[in-house]
Amino acid sequence: MKYELPVDHGLSGELEQHLLFRDASGGPAVSDVQYEALAAGVARGESVLVVSPTSTGKTQIALWAIAGGLERGCNTVYLVTHRALAKQKFEDFRSQLLGPFLGDNAASLVVATGDYVEDAEGIVPSEPLRAPLLVATYEKYLALLSASGAPKDMRNTVVVCDEIQLIGDFSRGQNVEVLLTLLRNAGWKQFVGLSAVLQQRDANDLANWLKVKLVALNAREKHLRYECWTEGRMVVVNSDKPDQTEEASLPAGVTLDPIAALMSLLGQQDSPRPVIVFCMKKQDTYDLARRFVETAYKGQKGQMSLAFDGLPATSANEFLAGILERRVACHTADLTDEERHVVETYLLDGRLDVVFATSTLAAGVNFPLGAAVFAGWSRWDSDLRTRVPMETSDFHNMAGRVGRMGFAHERGRVVFFASTKHELAVASKYLALGELPLIEPRVQPQRFSQLALQLVASGLCVTQDEVERLVCSSFSALREEDRNTVAFRRWPELLKGAVAGLVDLRFVVSTSTGRLAATPLGKAIGHSGLLPETGVFLLRYLVNKANALVQLLPSAISGGDTRRLAFLLFSACLASPEFRPQGGMKPTRTLPYPLDAVPLVDADGYSADLAEPMWNADIMPINGTWLSCEWLDGVAIRTLEGTLENLRAGMLHELFRNLGWALQGMAEIAAAACDKRVPQSNRPVSLHVDDGTLNVLARLPRAIRRLSYRLTEGLPDDVLWMVGLSTPGSPYQLRRDEVLALREVGLTTPEALMLGSQDADAARVKALAGAKQDSQAKANWLRDACRSWKSNQRVRAAERQARRAKKCPRADFVERFYHAAGNDFERVFEDVLAYLKVDCKRLDDKTKTGAPDYLIQLPSSPPLVVELKSREAGKLIDYNRAVEVLAASEVHGYKDAFCVTLCQPGVDPSVPTVIASCERLSVIEAVDLGEALLRYCEGTLSGEQLYRWLATPGQSLIADLPYREYA
Repeated sequence: MKYELPVDHGLSGELEQHLLFRDASGGPAVSDVQYEALAAGVARGESVLVVSPTSTGKTQIALWAIAGGLERGCNTVYLVTHRALAKQKFEDFRSQLLGPFLGDNAASLVVATGDYVEDAEGIVPSEPLRAPLLVATYEKYLALLSASGAPKDMRNTVVVCDEIQLIGDFSRGQNVEVLLTLLRNAGWKQFVGLSAVLQQRDANDLANWLKVKLVALNAREKHLRYECWTEGRMVVVNSDKPDQTEEASLPAGVTLDPIAALMSLLGQQDSPRPVIVFCMKKQDTYDLARRFVETAYKGQKGQMSLAFDGLPATSANEFLAGILERRVACHTADLTDEERHVVETYLLDGRLDVVFATSTLAAGVNFPLGAAVFAGWSRWDSDLRTRVPMETSDFHNMAGRVGRMGFAHERGRVVFFASTKHELAVASKYLALGELPLIEPRVQPQRFSQLALQLVASGLCVTQDEVERLVCSSFSALREEDRNTVAFRRWPELLKGAVAGLVDLRFVVSTSTGRLAATPLGKAIGHSGLLPETGVFLLRYLVNKANALVQLLPSAISGGDTRRLAFLLFSACLASPEFRPQGGMKPTRTLPYPLDAVPLVDADGYSADLAEPMWNADIMPINGTWLSCEWLDGVAIRTLEGTLENLRAGMLHELFRNLGWALQGMAEIAAAACDKRVPQSNRPVSLHVDDGTLNVLARLPRAIRRLSYRLTEGLPDDVLWMVGLSTPGSPYQLRRDEVLALREVGLTTPEALMLGSQDADAARVKALAGAKQDSQAKANWLRDACRSWKSNQRVRAAERQARRAKKCPRADFVERFYHAAGNDFERVFEDVLAYLKVDCKRLDDKTKTGAPDYLIQLPSSPPLVVELKSREAGKLIDYNRAVEVLAASEVHGYKDAFCVTLCQPGVDPSVPTVIASCERLSVIEAVDLGEALLRYCEGTLSGEQLYRWLATPGQSLIADLPYREYA
């Protein structure tokens, strides 16, 4: 530690006040690496790569860079490896930075993961890339940049990359490297990279490639004692003397067993509690926890924990409830987010002595751990079909979570085992503390097609030469050139072949001068993150089966068959190259291994319309599909867990997330494919079809997006609307099981839920009986929330949009738009379009009976017929009123025009489920159109984007609005 700051440290008075640790005397207290980073200029805006062991204070260095950037008026970005870590950092920054450095403006702090993008108010931001502080996962940030068109200049952006060694990850390294390459080319105001496990050569090479200063210190502030227990003795290395190996005796009577070692550690006079036991398999965490409790408590009955009351029952929380009060827990990816939060809270509060965990508890989170016991150190390699020792970088990243600064332990302890001489020889590499593996290059020829499409679709490269120059100057290329020059020399040729393949597929087009541009379909696939092979697979399926799929949509006269529709679409995604190996390509996502046990459903009845008719040759996609459909229909997660041995809630939630992501990509592909404005020369051969087929295909995108949304929430169609009742800041949140309980007693509509009768009140209370809060109070809140649902939504939208419109000469439009009804609503609609220079022709001039209201014309797009429908507060637009515009448009000569019904205050929740079956109709609520028009006014939404958003059958939602295209 240092108790002074370097000369010219660069910390402002505000940073020193809020973000500098001080000792008991009030003086500064910084770790050695923090001191060196300040001396290198990190607080003055200098770019650095900081390499130092865990628990040396790297996060604080990142905070100084972020806060300093905010003080200088820069946009700042904090990139992390996992969505859970993004959520944690987002909450940390809310408390640390929102007040002193962001002026308590909740809209200035945004989190972006594969699950959601929202600001500190819980609102979807219009331009997340323009947020003063954005916390994002690497892949989501890449997706946002790609979807907007890669900026040519980012010299007002401060970028912090946590766990930057992810660039060497087998499955994710390519995306991280593409992102770093993009940032490197666009420039930055400041770059800060952080890592605990980079080998010296990697650190030097990466810093040189990024053109930043390297700050590298190997010393820990709190040292670790590594102990390899073998027969009769232990081999010991201490991090403060890494070159010295010692031997010591094992504690008397202790065997080479994790439970025996754990009992020994806990029985010592100054035991290093809490102890983390790292397990290589998720099942081991439960088995070892059970063994430990049986050993330590010898069959004594324990008290059941109430920590999981109010959460949906799962096999994991049922087990945890039985051991948590024994100060024991498990932490794996099998747990739901809520369950992991409970365990982590207990750990932070000092209420645990032992936690059995997989590497999920080693992902950058700061916990007060005193010792780590590795129950094993080999992992299953699916390619080799055998267990192999984990990389030393992974081992030390996990081990480094103990003995952290700010906690009571003087020194952390790391225990692992070697039963034989051979095992000892292999395990000894973990005692060579300075020897870490080199980063493996992850930009490789097998994925050049996807990489080239990403680069062209994002606008980063517009010629073949630019693609080659960028890829061949990547970090991986430098490594490949060093180790295999012959193979590297083939890269330009392979890249040419990849681009030529994309041109053949019509994902990319090339001019006679060699300029490259992604087609709308190519952009959709490139921005989605899907493999081009997946794009081809899904596109062919949608085109070939469009008629069969559309027939399953609900309509006014038919309930449709949304279960079958979901089954077919889900199985197509899960059978795609994204999830299953095809043509030598490795999948990018995995399915839970228990799905390979036995078929859960006979899918022969679906086979004629399946993407893979021979479904029984590979049952995993069909099993995943069936479980996902059950989840959509409201089946409890605990019931789904019981369908297959070792299937757990965490696995299922990961399946649903991955499938939801693939569905979003499928929806983007369908939307781009059905755009009739795209010339046939820019379409793949499979899209050389007539407009009638494209019209059929156009009815699918919003139906697919709705299925993705339902998958996120796990709810049937008729109650999905209830999710919107639990707004940010609300005193209550409706849980999935409560929504399903309301459905069970017949309360599925706003009208039913807002009734004040005695019977309705009793039904609400009965459905909410499991609430942690008073069920009567929650039932009253629910009744009132339904009554004011749409009006509150309008008020919040008006407030947010009015703040953004302050610089606009006609900011008064916002208030008028949300408070008007009837003829007044029509007048303000006309005034807004006139101000935006949108051609608007009034069709209903009071002389034509039943004429629709308006014909509007957006740039480079066909005309739209628009009907305005408004009702008094508390009443919503029903199906009959929503579809009137179709008949009116036909009668008055616009039978081929796409129609839009604008609803004020809103549309009945039953309408969106059936409206997609209307081939040329979308419905939109005032709050959604208000946001779209404001973005159009701000220049963040183009006329073509606005037209496509409006002219897609179904309900037009804010969540579907595309981000700004900068390039």
